[in-house]
Amino acid sequence: MSGVRFHDMLAANMARNEATLISDGTSILSAERKPWERAMPSILKPADYETCLVTFFFGRGEDYISLCHKRAYRDMQRTLDGIGKLEKGKAVRQQANAALSRMFEEIRKMPSPTQVKFDNWHRAACKELKEIYANSGYKFFRVGQAQKWLNMTFKYIFVMGDQRIGGFDHLYDFCHVPLDNVLLEAIDEHHFQPLDCAWSQLDDYRAYLERQRWFRTRFDIAPLDVEFFLWLGKPLPQSSAPKRAK
Repeated sequence: MSGVRFHDMLAANMARNEATLISDGTSILSAERKPWERAMPSILKPADYETCLVTFFFGRGEDYISLCHKRAYRDMQRTLDGIGKLEKGKAVRQQANAALSRMFEEIRKMPSPTQVKFDNWHRAACKELKEIYANSGYKFFRVGQAQKWLNMTFKYIFVMGDQRIGGFDHLYDFCHVPLDNVLLEAIDEHHFQPLDCAWSQLDDYRAYLERQRWFRTRFDIAPLDVEFFLWLGKPLPQSSAPKRAK
């Protein structure tokens, strides 16, 4: 069929449809359109799209703290050499997840938090996670992995927002920066004291805490703000002169 003939037939067909009206005055052309051919305005709101984004990243569920620490586990699990061969691997993961949910509920309810109280909680949480894995027969779980798990969980809690996970805002200023390759490379130009080993191999909590204290004294913003600025690719605000961490 030539293009001209097809055009003529289409024009004639449209003319016939327009000439024939159904009882309510709507043309048959309109009435015969299939549902998938009609323009359908979205009934979703901006908050719905945000919920979709959260679901894509964290998965489905309403236990948002659990979703956060389960997602954070994926950020460090590749460093758990041999964990797949652990006979009690599934059970130890479940035990650690239960412990993390309890830990974060405890810190959320901490009265009158201070940096010292937060650091003490963090040290105890790292120790407990290490013990859970050691007791299961896995001897290679270190402070480096524990801090990444805890600190990324806090980061995700704040990404989730207060409307999903309330009660943590008063802890933001005390939170630690997750030490990992991305952060260490980005912060190198600010004269960060390098670690003596890979972040996942770090097992000296004092050495870890020294690096956290460096963030507190080096910049005039909250340590977790530094993490977010670097991930967003934004320049850090003017920093203060380097000081000796206390």
